[in-house]
Amino acid sequence: MPRATSTLFFVTLLATASTQCMAQAYPSKPVRMLISSAPGGPVDIGMRGLVDALRADLGQPVIIENQGAADGIVAAQTFARAAPDGYTLLHTSAGPISLNPVIYPKLPYDPQTDFTPVAMTGQFNSVMIVNAAVPVSSFRELLALAKSKPGTLSWGATGTNGTSHMYAEWFRYALGIDFYNVPYKNNLQTLAATASGEVQGTLFALGGASGQAKAGKVKILAAISEQRLSAMPTLPTIKEEGVDLVIRNWVGTFARAGTPRDIVERWNRTLSKAVLDKAYIQKVLEPQGFEAAAPTGETVESFSQFLVRDKALYVRIKNEAKLKTGE
Repeated sequence: MPRATSTLFFVTLLATASTQCMAQAYPSKPVRMLISSAPGGPVDIGMRGLVDALRADLGQPVIIENQGAADGIVAAQTFARAAPDGYTLLHTSAGPISLNPVIYPKLPYDPQTDFTPVAMTGQFNSVMIVNAAVPVSSFRELLALAKSKPGTLSWGATGTNGTSHMYAEWFRYALGIDFYNVPYKNNLQTLAATASGEVQGTLFALGGASGQAKAGKVKILAAISEQRLSAMPTLPTIKEEGVDLVIRNWVGTFARAGTPRDIVERWNRTLSKAVLDKAYIQKVLEPQGFEAAAPTGETVESFSQFLVRDKALYVRIKNEAKLKTGE
């Protein structure tokens, strides 16, 4: 073999071996998982329930870091500054990804250019609830009561642009039903306020709402879903109650844009395996009001396509509710 050809062959061989070694080495240190919600909420509990399975699959610890302020903007901004090496990921719900870009005219991040979808890990089974003292027994009755007394029934909203806030604004402009909107810093505060009677109603994940309903503090009026929930088959959906708008919040994991594709796929496989485990679904997802609905556990492409449809839903809400950007 001529010397030049021989040298090129060995350089190529070394480069290939080096690349393979680097790929096999990932992850070679702990992974930081940013969570865009406060500790103890459904998004946080869902990821913490996966930590052991992720560590076993990856061979490295997954360190949880909660940054739940400012409608998830703080966590998303922190994440947007991270290196695209797979050692910092974001676990979040729809707000920072689908909703904030529709509502806020300027954000310190862009989900489309800064983030790469990895996998959906679940969807919320949310329900409409009221304090036990509110004199209604159905969601249709609640809407009628609110319409007869504009601005007097209070509605708890998580943040100023969360799902509960979106519904309240849409009710006002699309249905002519005016709730008095009361914002709280996180969803746990909103649930506590509804249970105590500080506000009359809100929407919340089925798991947390069920606990308060069993304690006699709230009444569950309707499911935020296209079909009845298997956990509460007698509970009507909001569509059955006359509301043609279903906002299903979801939870998913993202890598930084530019992260090597093999690392993104590795995380997709690892998360998909973990979230579809029956023990995890029964012990973590279902008690929090989650379900492993499609595209949970599916491909990166399926999740990406879902996100396009999800953002379009919030554009519809913004237009129909006449929301102002930055409101």
